[in-house]
Amino acid sequence: MIQINRVFETILNKHYVCPQGAMGRFVGEQMVRQHAKETTWTVSLADVRPTDHVLEIGFGAGKAIELLAKKTTQGLVYGIDLSATMVKRAKERNAYAVRVGRVRLQQGEAAQLPFEEHHFDKVVSIHTFYWWAEDPHTILSEMFRVLKPGGTLLFTFSHGKVGEERDYYDQTFIEEHVFPRMKSIGFTAVSSRSGPLSRQFKILAVVGTKPSVS
Repeated sequence: MIQINRVFETILNKHYVCPQGAMGRFVGEQMVRQHAKETTWTVSLADVRPTDHVLEIGFGAGKAIELLAKKTTQGLVYGIDLSATMVKRAKERNAYAVRVGRVRLQQGEAAQLPFEEHHFDKVVSIHTFYWWAEDPHTILSEMFRVLKPGGTLLFTFSHGKVGEERDYYDQTFIEEHVFPRMKSIGFTAVSSRSGPLSRQFKILAVVGTKPSVS
């Protein structure tokens, strides 16, 4: 039984980066349940206004898209995700908003965002940092490019579990590797904020602002 469980976990883990097919849909819905606390917290922290144009990168099964759409009653919510399976599932979850044109979702890569410069008031991303943390420059630069002057970037991730000896991405890593990179690209007011515990995982948000045109 233990061996069967390990095989199943191995199969599941392959779908966390880019969920595909029926198993991918299962993983997507599992992530919606597992990440409910930090998803709600991230959307609240983003301080989205009714007229905002918002982009979520790596939207998965589309729960944060749903929450953002409720706040942008006069704006637009865009999303980009690597997985065609998740694009389909998120469109199903947000069917009405997609149909009336308030939510626009597509498949694509964060390193090559298919949007013009100065397009979004907010860019958010939840639990994608792990896949680009080793070389964040390209993705952070793309995020910066598509933000409007005065716009805000907010990305959320787990940096460890309560009781573990070492965090995955501790505050030292963030301050020495992420903050300097963001500032070199042009972000200002760069900071981090601790979020709620989620299944005993510690949650951290990194925030940065694109300077307004003087």
